[in-house]
Amino acid sequence: MARRKMIVPHPSITGMAAGFSLLDDLNQGDVIGQALAGNYKGALTSISSNSQDLIRTPAGRTALVSAVGIAALGAWARKALPSTKIGGSKLFFRI
Repeated sequence: MARRKMIVPHPSITGMAAGFSLLDDLNQGDVIGQALAGNYKGALTSISSNSQDLIRTPAGRTALVSAVGIAALGAWARKALPSTKIGGSKLFFRI
């Protein structure tokens, strides 16, 4: 049986940007800080309210459209420029 060499994953920088953009909006009111402090009920209430605000408010819908736009632009760029890398030879990001 052939052994496979472990490889380091190379994340998409545009996918991470879209995800972190939404994470920032969901963390309004310091949801992560509440969870780390042990206030799980408050953290759950805050993240639930924040996720509803992403859909209900104009600012939230703008954030969603921006995140989808960043991800779509990245998908297009990966197809148009398939071997583009940002970083070094062993550790790098893809578009």
